[in-house]
Amino acid sequence: MTLASGYFVLSPIWHEIVIGLIAFGALYLVMSRVLLPRLEKVYSERHDRIEGGFERAEQARAEARRVHTEYRTRIGEARDEAARIRDTAREEGQRRSDEVLAAAREEASSFVAQGREELASQRSSVASDLQPDVARLSRRLAGRLLGREVGDDEYRQIVDEYQTQRV
Repeated sequence: MTLASGYFVLSPIWHEIVIGLIAFGALYLVMSRVLLPRLEKVYSERHDRIEGGFERAEQARAEARRVHTEYRTRIGEARDEAARIRDTAREEGQRRSDEVLAAAREEASSFVAQGREELASQRSSVASDLQPDVARLSRRLAGRLLGREVGDDEYRQIVDEYQTQRV
């Protein structure tokens, strides 16, 4: 096939091929020296941001797990310490309660003993104070019952007989 101008359609035009090759070479140089490094830089920055974000997120998760574990450990220690303090306070309270109760019992026992001593002392004092009156009244009563006056010897004999009958 030929054209009217005399060129064959499938035959190359050498000056266009040379200009195309020069333009391609210039475009390749510009692309490889300027544009591709910039694109590579943007790509690596994005990759670093994404991968760095994943790494930072994983580090944050690991830190959060570590802090959570530490928190649980501290909470457990605080609970143990609180239980220990509570038990110590309970023991101390029980010990003080026992001391106060023992002191109160000792004081009460002392008061009871003192009261008994005072009562015994007062009883013997009252008995010694009332003995002459009782003796006089009982002699009088014996005299009324017998219808005559009772002497000391006869009175002692009646009292002794009464006491032997009681025993």
